[in-house]
Amino acid sequence: MGLFDRFRKKEVVHVSSEDVYMGEPHFYEKKDGTPFGAFSLTEGTLTALPKDPKSLYAVDNQEVTEWKLLLVSTTNNGVLGGVEYYAAIDKLKKFSMGENDKNILIKGLSLEELTEILQ
Repeated sequence: MGLFDRFRKKEVVHVSSEDVYMGEPHFYEKKDGTPFGAFSLTEGTLTALPKDPKSLYAVDNQEVTEWKLLLVSTTNNGVLGGVEYYAAIDKLKKFSMGENDKNILIKGLSLEELTEILQ
């Protein structure tokens, strides 16, 4: 059984954990000293992202309430921009290859699809 197995038109789509980048948070400090977290989504990379990072992560026992998703282009060799995490997850659902209780699996997106998420 793979990381994500799902039925599609009576076929089982199998994705092994070796094929998937597991999104890892990076933490930063705002001017007021409170932390915020960010995940990145890179062009062409099959990525698993948490559905609700607020429930999973804290910094020095302090709740992280603000989350961003940074969209990275390999075509343009840089960051395209950042969006509010939960709004981005809603937009990314149409690119989902499956999900479980904690994570959503996003197919490798094209530059055009990443740009669409920014709008």
